[in-house]
Formats: sequence, structure tokens, C-alpha cells
Amino acid sequence: MKSTSIVLCFLVSTVGTLLRSLDEESHECLFNCPKRARNVSVPKTEKACMGDDAIIAQILDGYNKLDLPGGGHVEVSIEIWVQEVSKIIEITSEFELDIYVTERWTDPSLAYAHLNPCKSNMSVDGATILNKIWNPHACFVNSKLANIHESPFKNIFLQIYSNGSIWHNYRIKLTGPCSSTLRTFPIDQQRCMLFYESFTHNSDQVKMDWITTVPPITILKGNITLPDYVLVDFSASSELRLYPPGIFNELIATFTFQRLYGFYILQVYVPAYISVFISWVSFTLGAEQIPSRTTVGVNSLLALTFQFGAVVNNLPKTSDVKAIDVWILSSMAFIFASLIELAVVGYLSRDGQHGSIKFSRCRCSWLCMNCKDWTALKIDQMSSIVFPVSFFAFNIWYWFIFLGKLLVRTI
Repeated sequence: MKSTSIVLCFLVSTVGTLLRSLDEESHECLFNCPKRARNVSVPKTEKACMGDDAIIAQILDGYNKLDLPGGGHVEVSIEIWVQEVSKIIEITSEFELDIYVTERWTDPSLAYAHLNPCKSNMSVDGATILNKIWNPHACFVNSKLANIHESPFKNIFLQIYSNGSIWHNYRIKLTGPCSSTLRTFPIDQQRCMLFYESFTHNSDQVKMDWITTVPPITILKGNITLPDYVLVDFSASSELRLYPPGIFNELIATFTFQRLYGFYILQVYVPAYISVFISWVSFTLGAEQIPSRTTVGVNSLLALTFQFGAVVNNLPKTSDVKAIDVWILSSMAFIFASLIELAVVGYLSRDGQHGSIKFSRCRCSWLCMNCKDWTALKIDQMSSIVFPVSFFAFNIWYWFIFLGKLLVRTI
């Protein structure tokens, strides 16, 4: 019995040892089995894409920025975004504005699609890279002042596409010339033009043209209004300009501003109307009120003269006769005529006498034009009708005929 227990204990111990050995081998095979036993395929590692810094270094290596891309003839598309028009200066005939200028061209030497790029386009430091590649060197040739914004760094955007297309954009503040026809002032327009062309390449080397896929000029604000002007029209055109080095493509951006004449209606025309109307008050004061009538007429004339001087000081010194000149000078003529009428009435009623201008004896009312006997009273009565009617006829001629013809000629 004792021997049987010993045999059983030996068998249990042997079986336990065998089971532990099998468990360890199974666990080891689960994680460290040879490939022939597991038959697991390992994927191949893909080639890593190339970053922007490596691509820039690769495409600029051996690049010559003096060589014209595309075999010596480059097409450059131009687009302008108008951000703001700051002011229009009439004395110097110029305007100031902030715009974005976009230039697009293709340089096959900068294509990098074969380098397995991570992106199909890359934005780079325009202020640095632009000086290392070819660019059209275009500028506004008629600008009086032009500066690229630096807030807080130079506002130059440069994007290079994998096929070699270049997108160059910069924000600039510039001052350009304007031309105006002051003959219709204050109902006039200012036409301001900017000429954009390559400064170093003629049309045989670089063809400058407006972009065709989108509008060439875009107003970002939608509506540009200044205190005294509003933008009513803008257009893009091009022409060939002959210079000694050759023929150059010139792109023309034209901006038309209409003057807001409400200020001049309130500050010039309305006071002029009032001054003329006040001068007619003297016709009702009688021939005995010569001092009072003289004061009314002279003050009206001086007020209109002062108003005319204030307007002229803010305009260019030109020899053109402006519409407002015709208006004020005519109003002054009506007031001066009322003073002449006062002089005649004063002469007829001098020394308290009521004289008359007699050509022949007649009896008729003051409405009778055939009567040749003109007294001071009759002259005043006649003037109180003739002056308003004449001034009304002048207004019809001025607003509908004179200004109408000037506006048609200007357009």
C-alpha cells in the first residue's frame, strides 16, 4: 500500500512537469515563432514625401534668375484688388489708395512634382525667395509715390505650385494722378488712371495682360465713398506703349469718381439765391430810403464776393471757366444791376424832388411799355418784375442748357 502511494505521487509529479513544459513552449511559440511556422507577411516601408525646405533647396540649386522662363517668352496675368481709397487731392490732382496686386506666371525650372512633394503647392517667404527667382519687375510707371506695406512685416505673398506656376501678391499704398474737367464744377468727375507695366522686359519677352478667369479689378469694400466723392465706375484696359528699348505692354486701370455736390448746393448756391433775393427788397423801400437800400445792396454783393473767394481757394489755379464761376458772377451781376437801378432812382429823387425821365408826354399805367415818362416809383415797380423774371430765365438756361451741354461734352 505504501509502495502504491509512492508510485502515484511520482506519476502526478511527472505529468505536472510535462504540462508546465508544454505551456511554456506554447506561450513562446505564440510570440517568437519562426516565420516559416507563422507565415506572416511584413509590408514594405513607403518612401517619405519631401518637405518644403528640401524642395526649395533642391529647385534653387543651380537656378539662374536672369534666364527668362519658357524659352524666352513669358505670359504674366495681372489682377488688382482695391482695398481702400484714402483721399482725392484736388490742388495737386492726385489720389491715394491701398491695393493688392497679383501676378501669375509659369516657370518650368521651379516645377517640383517629380520630387514627391508632401503638398501640391507651398507658400514661402515672399520677401526672401522673390529676390532669388525670376520675376517680371512690373510697377506702376505713372505713380507719384508707392510703398509696400510693412505691418509688421513686408506684405508679400509668394506661392509656388508643383507644375511651376507662380502666384505673387503684395499690398501697396500708392499715389497716382487724376484728371478732371472743372468746367462742370461742382457737378464734375475725377478720372484717375494707373499704368502698370514691366520695367525691364518689352512685349517680345514678357506679355503683360489682365487675368481672364475672374474680373481683373475687384473692389473689396463693395462701395467706396469719400466725404466729397463716390466711386461710380472702374475699368481695365491695355495698350502697347512705344519706348526707345522697344514696345511694352501697358495695363491701364481707370477709376471714375463723381463729386458729391450737396455741400456746394448748401454752402454756395443757396446763399447766392438768398443774396440775390435780398437785393430785391430795396425795390419796395421807396425812393426816400436811399441809405437803407444802399446798405442792403452792398452787403449782398460783399457776402457773395466773400463766398466766391472761399470756393476758389480750394480749387486748382486754372484758366478754365467753371460752372460755379458762371453762377456766382451772374448772381453778382444781378446784385450790381440792382445797385445801378438804385443810382437811377436816387438821381431822380435827389434833394427831395420827384423827377422823371421824360421823352414825351403820355398818360398810362406803369404796365404800359409805350409810356416814355419814367419816374422813380415806376422804375422801382418795373424792376420788381423784370429782375425776378430775368433771374428765373437765367436759372432755366443755367441748369438745363448750360450745364446739360457741358455734361454731354464731358461724357
